[in-house]
Amino acid sequence: MFYNNTAIVAQSTIAPGLAGYRRDYVNPYGMYDLQKAKQYLKEAGYPDGKGLPELTLDLTSNTAEKQKGEFFQKCMQKIGIQVKVTENIFPELLKKIGTNVTMLHAISWSADYPDAENFLQLFYGNTTSARIGTRYNDPAFNTLYEKAVIMPDSQARARIYEQLNQMLAENVPCIYLVHPRHIALQQGWVKNYIWSNFHYGTELYLDIDVAQKKALFAKL
Repeated sequence: MFYNNTAIVAQSTIAPGLAGYRRDYVNPYGMYDLQKAKQYLKEAGYPDGKGLPELTLDLTSNTAEKQKGEFFQKCMQKIGIQVKVTENIFPELLKKIGTNVTMLHAISWSADYPDAENFLQLFYGNTTSARIGTRYNDPAFNTLYEKAVIMPDSQARARIYEQLNQMLAENVPCIYLVHPRHIALQQGWVKNYIWSNFHYGTELYLDIDVAQKKALFAKL
């Protein structure tokens, strides 16, 4: 709906293409199942949402995020949960997250380097989980994470990453949404450019073929 069918539905936090991502893994809580959601609410003591206070969802103040928030709001209404959507400028949202005053908030993460650790660190309870406000602190996860991050790149580490990813899926510290695909166009005279999610600092390698640029412009 929001990505023109280009995004990949997220089953947990690790992105496709990284060790630890399993294409065949399905999050047991990721399906759209109104009856099961109502069942969980009833078991929690809030049948049809009765007795549950209104929840607040904080997000950034742009059109796309507001539309996603309103869609989430409508989904929750179907099972009796009332959600108030609150828009914030991005610095204000970060301040709210950092001071732990949000009930729910929507935020995304783009990796700094091509390793699953960059996603898993966001749930490591001893230091970094406040960066996007997961507030997740599971001793079992922390111990396994500490073991994985000092291991060399290997199949053994990848298996631990898979285990950590599954723990995050099944403990549900977040509602995982999508891994968006980035689509980019480039001019034919731009050289040495290859799209990557990890392109920080690569600008110095770009080049412009001035002659080709002149020739292509002549065809416009």
